[in-house]
Amino acid sequence: MNNGKITFGWDLCYTCNYRCPYCGVWEQKSGKDILLSPQEWRHIWHDLYKKYGSAHIFVSGGEPSTYPDFFELARMLSDEHTLEICTNLSWDTDKLIPEISNNVLRIAPTFHPAFAKFEEFFERAVRIKEYLPNFQIYYVAYPGQIEEMPERSRKFKKEGISLIPLPLRGNGFVLNSEAEKKIVEEVSPYKGEKLLYQLQRISPKGRLCRAGQHYAVIRTDGRVDRCSQYSDGSVGNILDKDFMLYKEPLHCIKDYCPIESQWILENE
Repeated sequence: MNNGKITFGWDLCYTCNYRCPYCGVWEQKSGKDILLSPQEWRHIWHDLYKKYGSAHIFVSGGEPSTYPDFFELARMLSDEHTLEICTNLSWDTDKLIPEISNNVLRIAPTFHPAFAKFEEFFERAVRIKEYLPNFQIYYVAYPGQIEEMPERSRKFKKEGISLIPLPLRGNGFVLNSEAEKKIVEEVSPYKGEKLLYQLQRISPKGRLCRAGQHYAVIRTDGRVDRCSQYSDGSVGNILDKDFMLYKEPLHCIKDYCPIESQWILENE
């Protein structure tokens, strides 16, 4: 959906109404979230609009809908930018749909079996199918819930929706067993390098990448990283008036690229 736009991943908040065992993000909320008002964020994102034009903003967390004034913020962002919300789908989507067109807004649901009933999640996802990016939903390949992935994938496929397995990761490594990886390979619509990067069968290390140039991740305190694998704030801080993205691609120094390999240059 980014249509060649500059893309930002935005960790809007650490707060979440779920406590999934494979996610420690919600444990990090100790005062690190920036609680700016929608009006204050409007100025920041308008400055970025003046620098880079309309951007594509992938909003995640935590659970973005737990952020104060989330709906007002989403409406405000959609005035100048396109918006994609990574969410557990526990909120009332009617508060934004169909008020904001699916040419501007996308909902990227992630299913968490420990806190959501599949049938209810399924019905909600199908109801907003036209807002799903590439008609996709996400599902973490966590032991104890991965066995149901093939059958749940088949049910979604009947509705024209792809289930995207997200390999379990931690400390820079894929944590899934080889048997679990085979289930991911069976279910995933991704083929080729995208899947090989996700399963850590190939490494991005040494490859030129446009992360930091055409894409970056904004953390809850305003620091900006090249991508989700970096945490050094080397791109700057979104709150600084002189903030700028890199002017050219840089070589990756990480061993693993779980979700953002589309920014790696195919031909160097």
